[in-house]
Amino acid sequence: MIWRKAMFVLVLILCVSSSLLAQTPTIWKELFPLGLLNSDGKEVSIETLNGKYIGIYFAGQWCSGCRAFSPQLVPFRNNNADQFEVVYVSSDKNKAAQYAYMKEAGMSWPTLEFRSAPALALKSRFEVTAIPTLIVLSPAGELITSDGRADVQNSPADAMAKWLGTTPTPLPYAVAASSRAGESDRLAHLDRQVVDEVNALRAIPKQGWIKGTVGSKEYFVAFDRTAWTIKGNVGDKPIDIKIDHDKKTIQGYSHDSGVDLAFTWSTEEYGLEGDVYGYPYWLAINWPSGNAMGGLSCSMLEFNWNMDTGVITGFLADRKANMKHDKVTGRLTGDLFNRPLDLQMTNLDLHDFIQHAYLFLK
Repeated sequence: MIWRKAMFVLVLILCVSSSLLAQTPTIWKELFPLGLLNSDGKEVSIETLNGKYIGIYFAGQWCSGCRAFSPQLVPFRNNNADQFEVVYVSSDKNKAAQYAYMKEAGMSWPTLEFRSAPALALKSRFEVTAIPTLIVLSPAGELITSDGRADVQNSPADAMAKWLGTTPTPLPYAVAASSRAGESDRLAHLDRQVVDEVNALRAIPKQGWIKGTVGSKEYFVAFDRTAWTIKGNVGDKPIDIKIDHDKKTIQGYSHDSGVDLAFTWSTEEYGLEGDVYGYPYWLAINWPSGNAMGGLSCSMLEFNWNMDTGVITGFLADRKANMKHDKVTGRLTGDLFNRPLDLQMTNLDLHDFIQHAYLFLK
């Protein structure tokens, strides 16, 4: 009789344990409320994360550091697939690039919808300002390390054991998702005539300029919308850039360094991609929302601006920006990535400053 009772208790314990293991931790539903996708954009069950350590991988194909680390992370994950899974949070330039990079790199793990509210919230919650970044969480959704990349790079044979032996800590509090949530990449190509029409509708004069200082550097930048040139100087170094709307390129030099960009332009969105000062650069601007997201080298770049108040905030890696534009006087003051800024803008607005922000990044 005692033997039967013991067997019953053992079976009950096993059933309850099995049931608990099968349940998806609430934290996964909190972090990934819209679910997960594979590299074909098809839904993946969130239950595939159950019982595993999770690496939230922030990366993008345009970043050379990511292209170096992904080939290390893929075999590490595959060798530890019974205990470890990766969730990819894309910083790629668009949804097509996100899925293409996953296939190119051999990422058989799930991802989040491109620039979805949960993806943007994760970047804010874990304060991700540079890529690649690998945040490792326990099976219960607690923080193991914010620098999983270093563990995988420096000691891949020992990283899993190290995480298993680490006492987890509570996650940082959630941060509200950006207003860019769910933005699609709708950068459209327009010919020169349409660009001229857009400027005419905005009633922008053919000439405008920016004069003042950023940090210790003096700037004078003249914009000519007839010849489509940007000329001027940074200190004693010339700025000489040509905008070609037929080829959709921005080419020339500034700070004694080259500028070679391709652009797309519509009445709602603007995109830049190429090289500035020897580094890969891209920027996607959504005019109506007043938000811009991009990258310089492997540092994430972001601007948010309010046309009513004239306030611009943002960051480049761990350096913050906080500026104020006076619409009456045209003066732009504040701090640009840890450098004091004082610029007088004439016949230009915040759109122009953000669009050509690369001029002021070096």
